[in-house]
Amino acid sequence: MSEPIDATQTSTTGDARRLVELAAATNTTMSNELLLDTLRRNAQVTTRHIRTDFVEVASATAVLGYVCKQRKEFVALRGDDPAWAHEVGRYPSESLAVEALRMRRG
Repeated sequence: MSEPIDATQTSTTGDARRLVELAAATNTTMSNELLLDTLRRNAQVTTRHIRTDFVEVASATAVLGYVCKQRKEFVALRGDDPAWAHEVGRYPSESLAVEALRMRRG
């Protein structure tokens, strides 16, 4: 039987701790990449509408990027300065573009 994972903000470190304990109990090794991926998936971001077609996406410590609406697409831009940001991708909704920035590796 699997244990349900609490999806609250405070569960981020608990989930990582459970993964480490599971690896120790089963004598398997975990890479730092796996641990970082777990924490990245649980990262909380905030959005701030700068204009009606331009949104800033930030974590608690840094700006991750921007989402810009162009016609019927939402463009995810990675970087803390919109003038120098790199395009991550084009998405059909703003929430998918925000999710792409949240999950993207630094």
